[in-house]
Amino acid sequence: MGTLGKTVVITGGTKGVGRAIAVHLATLGYDLALSYSSDEGAAEETGAAIRAAGGDCLVVKADGRRRESVEDLFRQTAARFGDIYAVIANAGVENVESPFAEMAEDEMDRVVDTNFKGTFFTLQQAARSVVDGGRIIATASTIASYPPPGSGVYAGTKAAVRVMIEVLSLELGPRGITVNSLNPGPVGGAGIFTNMSDDQREAFEKQTPMGRLPRPEDLVGTAAFLLSDGAAMVSGHHLAVTGGFRV
Repeated sequence: MGTLGKTVVITGGTKGVGRAIAVHLATLGYDLALSYSSDEGAAEETGAAIRAAGGDCLVVKADGRRRESVEDLFRQTAARFGDIYAVIANAGVENVESPFAEMAEDEMDRVVDTNFKGTFFTLQQAARSVVDGGRIIATASTIASYPPPGSGVYAGTKAAVRVMIEVLSLELGPRGITVNSLNPGPVGGAGIFTNMSDDQREAFEKQTPMGRLPRPEDLVGTAAFLLSDGAAMVSGHHLAVTGGFRV
């Protein structure tokens, strides 16, 4: 068990930003329950990294698009660790290359089912499971504020995540539970930015005052802050971590 005696559930916690946050939280003494959808190799590597960092973790294959699968993730977490202190609804997929007139229905369903339904089911279960005084975070995106062409469905789902966070912060405030969103812009080495060309990277870096894109590890301190006692009155907020991109 971790030194803090606090358990954090992170969906999509075995890759990219989710993995970086999980490993960092392990060093702080949190116990982790992580879900993944398909990549067993990445799940095993992340579990090993957390244990190497001195943490305890449960790694569960789950389909966030199905309510019963999300419920099972939370049941397994409670059985392993007991009370759940915090949930980070991080699982998501991206699509920024489908203009409205060309978006296929099956691709729209993929994005909506994962980013909207999956996040809703996770937040719904978090509202039922997180202890009073706990924390809930969802990964949204600054794309909801600055949507480029081709991102209509994806940006729409991330705008919906922000609305869910605002409503849930009102509903759970009386229990002392804070509810916030973490809003990255482009993150180098994560999601669709994992295999950027040099030209693509340079184009994004020119729009970033700090001269480089954030990396997954640049977001871990923000997540840790939102989980901390110091953020007890930060709720209903959308915290951007972008290096000044598109301010």
